[in-house]
Amino acid sequence: MPREEMTQAEQNIAVVRGFYDALGTGGDDGLSDDAMARVIDTFKHEKEIQLNLEAPYGGTYVGPADIAVGRHRLHELCGYTSADHSSFKYYAGGPTRVVVEATNNGTDLAGNPWTMTVVELVDVIDGKITKKRTFFEDPARLRNIMAERESALKDSLLEEYWHNSNPLIALHDAEPGDATHH
Repeated sequence: MPREEMTQAEQNIAVVRGFYDALGTGGDDGLSDDAMARVIDTFKHEKEIQLNLEAPYGGTYVGPADIAVGRHRLHELCGYTSADHSSFKYYAGGPTRVVVEATNNGTDLAGNPWTMTVVELVDVIDGKITKKRTFFEDPARLRNIMAERESALKDSLLEEYWHNSNPLIALHDAEPGDATHH
């Protein structure tokens, strides 16, 4: 007996699963050409991502450029990569929605590992992922991890800045009572 056609819900789950499976194939050599093509196609069609994190890390990112910066910042400051997502479960949530339950893993600034359940509501329109709403199990903890890493990054950049040749070094080295010192 031939297999029946996939339902719309099954098709949507296949689209979302395909995206996350493609991301998970990246090793030290990066993504395969096929996986990269799938990821790029997904990113081209995403219109909006919402993160349930407090400012300045959360909120709504709209359009490919804004989403790319938000996604990169999230991954950098959380201490994880796409390969650190695991234990995916997919559920149909209506004619255009897939619910994804995953486990994210990372490390804090001290190198301590952390694990957190993440739920995403993913909208699929005409076979393309168009919107994601991401809910982290413990947004306060994640925000603290991100803030700590961002603070260290700022300190590192500041230290590097004052050791490079630039005209503002004179301001940095000015005497405390000097009008140019702030």
